[in-house]
Parts: sequence; structure tokens; C-alpha cells
Amino acid sequence: MQIMTPSSRLIRATLLATVLSGALALPALADPAGPPVLTVSGEGSASAAPDIAVVSLGVVSEADTAQAALAANAKDMNAVVDTITGTGIEKKDVATSGLFVEPVYSDPAKDPSGQSTITGYRVSNQLSVRIRDIAKSGPLLDKVISAGANRVNGISFEIGKSEGLRDAAVKAAIAEARRRAEIMAEAAGVKLGPIQSISANEGGGPPVFRAMAMKDAMPPSPSPVMGGTQEISANATIVYAISPR
Repeated sequence: MQIMTPSSRLIRATLLATVLSGALALPALADPAGPPVLTVSGEGSASAAPDIAVVSLGVVSEADTAQAALAANAKDMNAVVDTITGTGIEKKDVATSGLFVEPVYSDPAKDPSGQSTITGYRVSNQLSVRIRDIAKSGPLLDKVISAGANRVNGISFEIGKSEGLRDAAVKAAIAEARRRAEIMAEAAGVKLGPIQSISANEGGGPPVFRAMAMKDAMPPSPSPVMGGTQEISANATIVYAISPR
């Protein structure tokens, strides 16, 4: 005859509770696989002619002293800014993008001791000008050159209201993903079910065109500025649940 002590009964009850709790937990561990899915991607794009030109231009001045170079630069730059705003461009579309003061050194090859010395100072003042009518870009460049601008560093183009263009690119990418999904499902002999997830994002950006080199003389006619076409691209990914046909 086996005598159960209080401690042995406690151990046996604990073991039984552990076994039962493990048995009850087994169904929860069996995580059935979800429905089979088909993942497809598509690309789309939309293009339009830009309507805004962003020009980077500036004035470079040299003098014997830094103060004299700054004074000369300020005089010419004020004339350039007055010319720009005089064409109807608002001040909010004109911004300083850089101001540099640096010494100018002599050519050491022309010195008997091979040393270079400071011969003066150079001041560079750069502006970024947003022109909201591309047709005015050429005439404006000619005017600011006459006013004292002697650097045109580059030009880029934008679309003022590009939201519609971006939306069109996303729609085209989603439509392409759906088309591919239908082709793949038919080829695989399956049926497309509900969409499990969908995502889209934009890619690409506006082209940038570098301006032509400056000429010593004024051109006889306004400088041609052509914006070309801006294209915005997008890609989309769709996950479909699928089932046999």
C-alpha cells in the first residue's frame, strides 16, 4: 500500500497541471499557412512640358583689397537684382545661394623664387532665380548680363503644379501591375482573389540642363532657353490572394 504524503500529492498535482496546460496549448501552436498569394510589380510614367525655370547666376568681382572687391560686387549685384525684379519677378523668387571672398595669388612659375603672393581679392555672389514663365528666361538672361552678371552656373526646370503628373504616374504603375497580374494568373491557371496589400512610390525627377558658356559680347537676339519635357516615374506592388480555377 502506497501512502501519499502531502508533499507527494502536491508534486503529482503540479505535474498533472503542467501536462494539461501543454496539451491545451498545442492547437494554438499550429498556425495554419495563409492563402497562396501572387506578388506583382508595375512601372508607370507621365510627362509634361515644364513651366518654371530656375537659373543660378552671379557676379564675380576682383580688386586689390577685399573691401574694394566687396563694394564693386555689391554695386553690380544690386543692379542685377533691380533688373530681375524690374521684369516682374517677385523678390520671393530671388535668393542668395552663395557668397565667397577669396584671395587671388600670382603665378609662382613667373616668380624667380617660385613663390606665389596675394595680388588681390575675388568676391563671388550667386543668386537662384525662379522664373515662372520660361518664355522670359532668354530675355532675362540677356538683361542681367548687361546689368553686370558675369556667371551663369546652371539652369533647371520644374512643373509648377506637378501633383497631377505624379498622380498620373502612380495610376499608370498600378494599372501596369494589375495587367501583369492578370497575365500571370491566366498563364499559371489560377484565379485572382482579393488584394492583400498595395503600395506605390515615385521615382526619377526633373532633368537638369547646364547653361551655355558666357560670351564677351551680347548676343544679337535673346538667348534661347528650351525646357524640353519633364517625366515623372512611379512603381507599384500589389499582392493578390489566389485560388485554383
